[in-house]
Amino acid sequence: MASPDKYNYLPKAAELLKSADSRDPGARLKSYKKYLQAGLDALVKQFQKGTRINQLLKARSALLDHILISSWQQFQVNGHSALVAVGGYGREELQPYSDLDILVLLNEDSSSEHTQELEAWLAFLWDIGLEVGHSVRTVSQCEELSRTEISVATNLIESRFLCGENVLFKDLLRVIKSDTFWPSEQFFQAKVSEQRVRHAKFKDTSFNLEPNIKSNPGGLRDLQVMQWITLKHFKTSSLHDLIVHGIFTRREYKSLINHQQYLNRVRFALHVLCDKREDRLLFEHQKKVAEWLGYEDDSHKLAVEHMMQRYYRAVMSIRNLNELFIQVFEQEHLQSDERQKVIDLDDDFYIYKGRIGANDPDLFYKKPHCLIKIFRHISLHPEIQEIEARTLRIIRSSQQIVNEQYRKDPINISFFKEFLSTKQLTSRGFALMKRTNILGSLIPLFAKIEGQMQFDLFHAYTVDEHTLFLLRHIIRYNRAEFQQEFPLCSKIMKTLVDPTPLYLAAIFHDIGKGRGGDHSELGAVDALDYAQSIGLEPHICELISWLVKNHLIMSLVAQRKDISDPDVIETFGKQIPSILHLELLYVLTVSDIRATNPTLWNSWKESLLKELFLATKQYLTQSTPRANQSEMVQDTRQQVLEQFGKVGDSIEPIRELLDELGDEYLLRYHPEQIIWQTEQLMSQPELPYVAIKNHRSQAGTEVFIAIEDQSDLFAAITALLSQNHLNIQAATLYTSPKGLCLDTFIVLDEQGHPLSYERRIQEIQDNLIEGLSDLEHRKLDVSRAVPSRLKHFNVKTRIAFSYDENSNLTTLEITALDRPALLAKLGQAFMECELKVHSAKIVTLGERVEDTFTLSRRDNQPLKDKTDLKQVKQTILEAIAG
Repeated sequence: MASPDKYNYLPKAAELLKSADSRDPGARLKSYKKYLQAGLDALVKQFQKGTRINQLLKARSALLDHILISSWQQFQVNGHSALVAVGGYGREELQPYSDLDILVLLNEDSSSEHTQELEAWLAFLWDIGLEVGHSVRTVSQCEELSRTEISVATNLIESRFLCGENVLFKDLLRVIKSDTFWPSEQFFQAKVSEQRVRHAKFKDTSFNLEPNIKSNPGGLRDLQVMQWITLKHFKTSSLHDLIVHGIFTRREYKSLINHQQYLNRVRFALHVLCDKREDRLLFEHQKKVAEWLGYEDDSHKLAVEHMMQRYYRAVMSIRNLNELFIQVFEQEHLQSDERQKVIDLDDDFYIYKGRIGANDPDLFYKKPHCLIKIFRHISLHPEIQEIEARTLRIIRSSQQIVNEQYRKDPINISFFKEFLSTKQLTSRGFALMKRTNILGSLIPLFAKIEGQMQFDLFHAYTVDEHTLFLLRHIIRYNRAEFQQEFPLCSKIMKTLVDPTPLYLAAIFHDIGKGRGGDHSELGAVDALDYAQSIGLEPHICELISWLVKNHLIMSLVAQRKDISDPDVIETFGKQIPSILHLELLYVLTVSDIRATNPTLWNSWKESLLKELFLATKQYLTQSTPRANQSEMVQDTRQQVLEQFGKVGDSIEPIRELLDELGDEYLLRYHPEQIIWQTEQLMSQPELPYVAIKNHRSQAGTEVFIAIEDQSDLFAAITALLSQNHLNIQAATLYTSPKGLCLDTFIVLDEQGHPLSYERRIQEIQDNLIEGLSDLEHRKLDVSRAVPSRLKHFNVKTRIAFSYDENSNLTTLEITALDRPALLAKLGQAFMECELKVHSAKIVTLGERVEDTFTLSRRDNQPLKDKTDLKQVKQTILEAIAG
């Protein structure tokens, strides 16, 4: 136990005792609060001066030691008990607002005579602002509970005596240090199992863009796991001793401590800025922490992006060293009875206990190409989970040989091309190639995006981790057991002779980020140069470069254009050189969206991409010119009439209805939608009429509304849908010559799924009918609170108008910060401007929306007057700001 006086920047210990008059509870409370705050202020000043973080954490612990011991004595909680620091407090690693974990040890024969004093003391600690996690037990109770609870045992092995009956603490130490108290191997297995469960909760990635500094893979908890195992087995709390025991080299140890100090500094700043215990580095905190740590914006990156790149490189290194520690410790310091057969892969490599190892410690110097060959073995053998520790260390020490000369060597190029042309069965080859820094050495441009984040809500991972997820999805399509997940992608991969273009396009698709300019254009140039440098055939080089340059266009067309319009398909199809280009672009696009953010992918996006793919493939393979508009109208009319004729109905009433609705209606909707809608209308329903069913793709829910034409319907309907907590994905709106509005909205629930519960569907249907039946007197309130995380993003609102000659309508494109009921607010702006909405495409990209509308005046004429357009733009801006 250190005195706060050891740290000359802390308030003196004697000052607390002088001012804390035990006869005046109010004065005592005030004194302790003042002393606690003065201590924190002193630590913050030292932090800003650059004092080593380890010293500050120990100083914080010393300050709390004095507060606890002094108050313990003043409250006279001394009878037959001992006060013990445990957990992080026990090892003297106390952040500004960390929980204070303490154990009150009682004598086995202790009575409840001091219970009142103890409770009063604990209440006092809470009153002065300390978050105390306490337990009150005898030594035997500690022993009994810790034998079944690994978390209790872990806390106890870090116990540190503070005050009271020291003999009780010595009794506890005898229990903890006994051979039967969690034997080393048993303790090791329990902590490793605990770690695996924790990693799984974070999807086994260290690269979430809002990471938990403590618990994420590679976070401080991974480092603590090493400390606990070291303390239990080697009876030392110093990780430096791992050099003596041969687990870490001196360089590895220094790297570990350097990264530990960095994470602790980030965590310290986070606690102080939040004024509470907070371990999640949320977007709303990241900018402030970066500023506090002295980072600055430059021409290519924000300060926060610089800070987070340093953070991700730290956690990647800690995770690698954690895995190395676990392997070496298991192999060299545990006596395992497990016997497994060594499997020889070839003359160079073997598999043992799910790990691949090299037969010769000098293998990578004698045969440099084996630095690539090992990853091909991993990619073809799903049973290989890791690289054996000794081999892993050799790979890292051999990384220096992968230089410009190595990259130009024909043998090495040949082995890397073989790796890329292999239909891999597991993405672990790419993942381990990246984590050992070999991928970044082979492709230096990739090393530049390692740990690079983008400060937005659209991308959930760093650029390099996103790329690995993308590759994981692509490779998963190769596996027979996963073919039903995305059958079309699996079918394309099955027929693909050489996956090299797809793998390289995936690696290079975002490689241009962080350099300014269009990353697709930059990446396309980089991909072409690299493909040529390794001697790929010219047409393959061009294919890879084309995929990188155009990797966003399929998603943009599917989500922002009307893909039921043949003109849209033709325009898109003309950009696609061949069926192979289309197939690889489809697989890349699906995988890219899925790997960007788990919340982005939904059944509706899947449906749109598939429909666009199939329509474009048909366009590329058709031998006859596509039908003109009149032929399309006639074909749709014939399909609808034939369907009604099949069920024995007279086709005359439906023929009359179609004539009444007009030809434009037959162009606006898919034949299947027309059949369903006209079935509803043939029953002569009372208006307004609402029908809800799954879209033909089963990927979204189709809400069909028939209502007499009146002003501002779009604003009313979007407001009602918003009030029912539905997310609009697309809208098609049509008004017949006789003034009947037939509007269709594709919606998903708040979780991004189609509606599935009949009761919920009926409730929405009733709400819509009720709301639409009395629009004149119904107040359509669309005000909803903006989520706090959105307030920390600056998305400049962009509004662009264009004229569509084919439809004689105005197209409006809006980019803005997402917020609740935004679409309903836009609807109200259109209402104020007396505009008519014909269709809408809704795209949400994290904190940003990019929506497209086709508009006209109420007389169906486009907007062309510049003054009018300026007024519409101003009204929309005011609606969004409001």
